[in-house]
Amino acid sequence: MTLDVRLLGPLEVRVDGRAASFPRGNATTVLALLLDDPGRVIPMSGLVSGVYGDDFPLDPEAQIQNTVGVLRRQLGAARDRIETVGRAYRFRVDETELDTLRCKARERQARTLRREGENDAAAALLRDALAEWRGPALADLPGRAAGAIGRRLDEYRLTLLEQRIDADIDSGRAPAAVEELRQVLAVHDDRQRLVGLLMRALHACGRTAEALDAFAALKERLADALGADPNRELVDLHTAILRDQPGEPAAPEPAEPIAAAVPAMLPRTTRRFTGRETEIRALDRFLMDAGAEAGLAAVTGMGGVGKTALAVSWAHRVAHRFPDGQLYFNLRGFDPFAPGARPEDVLGEALAALGVPAARLPSGPDERAGLYRTILAQRRVLIVLDNARDAAHVRPLLTTAPGSFTIVTSRDRLTGLDMSEGAEIVPLGPLSKADSEALLARRLGPERAADDQAAVGRIAAACGRFPLALTLVGSWSAADPAITLDALADRLASTGNLLNVLTSGDRAADPRAVFDSSYQLLGERDALAFCLFALHPGPSLTPAALASLMGAPLPDARGALAALAEINLVDRVSVGRYGVHGLMRDYAAECFVDEVLEVERRAAALRMLEHYLFAAHRADPLAAHRFDPGTPAPGACAEKVADAAKWFAAEHDVLRGLLRTNAGFGADLRVWQLGWLLAERCLDAPDELLAVQTAALAAAERRGEAFEQAVSSGYLGIAHHGLGDAEAARSCAERAAVFAERDGRTWTRGFATYAQAAAAGRDREAATLRVRLASLPVAPRMP
Repeated sequence: MTLDVRLLGPLEVRVDGRAASFPRGNATTVLALLLDDPGRVIPMSGLVSGVYGDDFPLDPEAQIQNTVGVLRRQLGAARDRIETVGRAYRFRVDETELDTLRCKARERQARTLRREGENDAAAALLRDALAEWRGPALADLPGRAAGAIGRRLDEYRLTLLEQRIDADIDSGRAPAAVEELRQVLAVHDDRQRLVGLLMRALHACGRTAEALDAFAALKERLADALGADPNRELVDLHTAILRDQPGEPAAPEPAEPIAAAVPAMLPRTTRRFTGRETEIRALDRFLMDAGAEAGLAAVTGMGGVGKTALAVSWAHRVAHRFPDGQLYFNLRGFDPFAPGARPEDVLGEALAALGVPAARLPSGPDERAGLYRTILAQRRVLIVLDNARDAAHVRPLLTTAPGSFTIVTSRDRLTGLDMSEGAEIVPLGPLSKADSEALLARRLGPERAADDQAAVGRIAAACGRFPLALTLVGSWSAADPAITLDALADRLASTGNLLNVLTSGDRAADPRAVFDSSYQLLGERDALAFCLFALHPGPSLTPAALASLMGAPLPDARGALAALAEINLVDRVSVGRYGVHGLMRDYAAECFVDEVLEVERRAAALRMLEHYLFAAHRADPLAAHRFDPGTPAPGACAEKVADAAKWFAAEHDVLRGLLRTNAGFGADLRVWQLGWLLAERCLDAPDELLAVQTAALAAAERRGEAFEQAVSSGYLGIAHHGLGDAEAARSCAERAAVFAERDGRTWTRGFATYAQAAAAGRDREAATLRVRLASLPVAPRMP
């Protein structure tokens, strides 16, 4: 079977000499994405992003799988060239079977010939490479992904053209090169490499004045268009021509050779590093899977969770596998004390570490990136890029060197690196119970920890198993052994805000400062959304709940949650639900008090209460019989409840917490109504019924409504009976009867009679009365 694949022009695939036909659209886009990186694994996420962008269908991965099936069918005898690798695909193709690979092979051969002085032969090979183009690359394919690939391939054609003209000039064909360069520059007049070649060719022809004019014209164009100057290489060429008028440019002095320096830049690790075995195994696997390719992994998580500690510890663990050295750079993407490191400055540091003399450091970022990748191309180096702001921050620093490996850490989730660069993402959360206690034990000393294991467990739990908090507490305790672990555990458990205890003179180790550096990056909408997590009483919320808290449209809440999750200020705890770590909630509470006005806090609390009340009312089939809740507060967002049982289970802790809402008298009615809705769901859990109705009765008493006090007192009697307190059950049931008489309605009196029977343990009578109540209209007088 023969295969001939061509991207450099209209997409063309021939199997055994016959053209294979593919449906235009998603199929050709997937094919282009696979062939753009032949022989390499393309993750499913990269294909989904390339095909659909931000407009995903219902099940994008299934759609991609179907598309790959179509491609395989159309390839016929070559169907096995598309290989499935886990949740990814790879197009296996030989160098002779793909035009882009043939071009790159000829380019490599030409460079070898140029080093040997064989300029004519090199130019011939480059002409053969350029002849592969049959028109604009992938010009017949629709879509952004195919367009981007095509533009990059056509940019590569210009690079090959520059190399071929360079070889022609060195071969004595400068006059012909002048005319060709003028034609190319008519289209690409801002391409500095082409202008440099034109200057060389003109000078070689004795037309020095024209060469200088070409430089002056480019300088003027760059100043007008970009406010920039020509790059250093072009300026140096201009100077050389000026010094050697009218003959050949002065030969540059022999360049100082770049020494093969072996950098060892990893920072010190600590023997107290504990746990993370799952993540370490994942990094080991990613390194093994990369093999001879350039590997890339990213450790992401909230500030203070231990990303740097993991990356540095693992880097030391595998450093011996990289004989050409290890590079480490703190990019300061979330540094509270200094601006983020510029990629061009980091590249300068990297080149110096790799042995490039200061005098030979390029001035421009693109030139530095090119030299960086060139030097690394023949080396196996481990690169740690710590504390990146986002994917754009690290892209200029990524290498394609075979056998090298880059590990990035960031509070950003780096989904861009996952989608476009195929990065393996390692999300990092709090430590496990065992690992958090082991970390404390290492800091306290094994004997002291063993003497009071229960206290160690309480301290770890109070710190939320958060590495930064555990390290701080361990340091304090080790420095002051007179404080017992029990006393320390009591102090941590009793504090209303753990951040008031977890303070450090070193701001880099202070949780507030660490969280500040993320929070300060937020816009107004996202900052408000983050603050409002402090008001929400449950472990997680939905976008609709946050929309009600914000008093904003649902799309705004979804956008805010996406932004907060992207930098790990909140977590996606399950599909459609978001939560925050306990320490982060404490920090949000401080921001809430500092930055949200009291009147806005009360309004948000009322909207939140009404959001859940109306959702519970819709979810409870008996609720409509009991009362009409009226109209929700402005800004409260309605939430659809598809499965009532699942909804009540998911929101159980939230609904309980809402009964403690203190938004003023206007909230008391809603608190009581919520308590009434929850009562029937608590009949089999008397302790929970007692807590719910205690809060509901307090709200009813503040309102002074006899009906409401009758209902809550009756349910309290039932709760006390279930808990075995007959006296309290009788007392509450009697109070219910008193309030029922004061209210005077039939349903209220019937309910009090039912409550007295249930509180006295007359179950059969209570069941009969309950059935009768269900047929009676309630019609309570509620505003």
